[in-house]
Amino acid sequence: MWFSRRASLLWLLAACMEVKAAIQADPSIRTIPLRSHTLSAPFLDSDMQSRFYDFGGDTIIRADQYVRLTSDRPSQEGWLFSRLPLTATNWEIEVEFKIHGQGNLHGDGMAIWLTKQRATTGTVFGSTDNFEGLGVFIDTYKNQRPGVVFPYVMAMMGNASVKYDKDHDGKENEIAGCSARGIRSAAVTTKIRLTYFQEKSLKVDLQYKSEGEWTECFETGPLTLPSVAYLGFSAETGELSDNHDIISVTTNNKYVNKAYTDQGSSTTPDKGRGRGKQFNQQRERESGSWRWFFFKVIVFGAVVVGAYIGWTMYRANQRGRF
Repeated sequence: MWFSRRASLLWLLAACMEVKAAIQADPSIRTIPLRSHTLSAPFLDSDMQSRFYDFGGDTIIRADQYVRLTSDRPSQEGWLFSRLPLTATNWEIEVEFKIHGQGNLHGDGMAIWLTKQRATTGTVFGSTDNFEGLGVFIDTYKNQRPGVVFPYVMAMMGNASVKYDKDHDGKENEIAGCSARGIRSAAVTTKIRLTYFQEKSLKVDLQYKSEGEWTECFETGPLTLPSVAYLGFSAETGELSDNHDIISVTTNNKYVNKAYTDQGSSTTPDKGRGRGKQFNQQRERESGSWRWFFFKVIVFGAVVVGAYIGWTMYRANQRGRF
């Protein structure tokens, strides 16, 4: 009986902690899913087509498992591109992927694209060179770049005229990057997360060391993407090869709530003073609603625990009579 009571109390404590975490979440950012740029199994509809993505080159799709951009065979190139441009000004893209194959030597790598060009096979990780926009590369084969540990993750901005420095693994093009030893054939689910705020920053995080543990790869300063940019993925193999699989893609619009921007500016005289008052009133209303929700959770938990204890005592008394 004591164990059951203790379990109930622990449940109540856990519920309270979840509510506290929700209260402490950043209220200035709202997340809105973008279905048009999200992808998951079974990938294809009844007509063996994807509603929101095109694919080509050597890409093959196993509907219940993955989109394989290249197989573990030499000289392959494959791509997957959204049919619609990504129009959100602030966004987050989370990709689950897997790079694996046989043997100790492998290559070449894969890329994530936000570019004006789309659906074209080429020499930069399976997609076109002289691109306009953003490329994030997961390079698994080292050519000529001393002092850098591979696999290596890096970002490049293209302006339609600059070529990718393939001979030196993008050294001349790199905005930012990081080594990611262990990301290939990792024992845990491998993911990459891109978070972009217009005219502010691009942040790239990786998951490959342990489940649920994100490691920051890099964060840049302001980057300007093309007004029309398509989300894409590509990969290539040369003499060496690997399987490059996309397992899922989750894309969200990151909406900045204007009510929570720079509170300091809301304390300026005249008009600013009115904004500050409105801002504080809104925060008080939201704080009050959270307190009321938190109170209801506590009351509900107390009622459940009390009812259980009372029922247990009643059963004990009934047994004592007999």
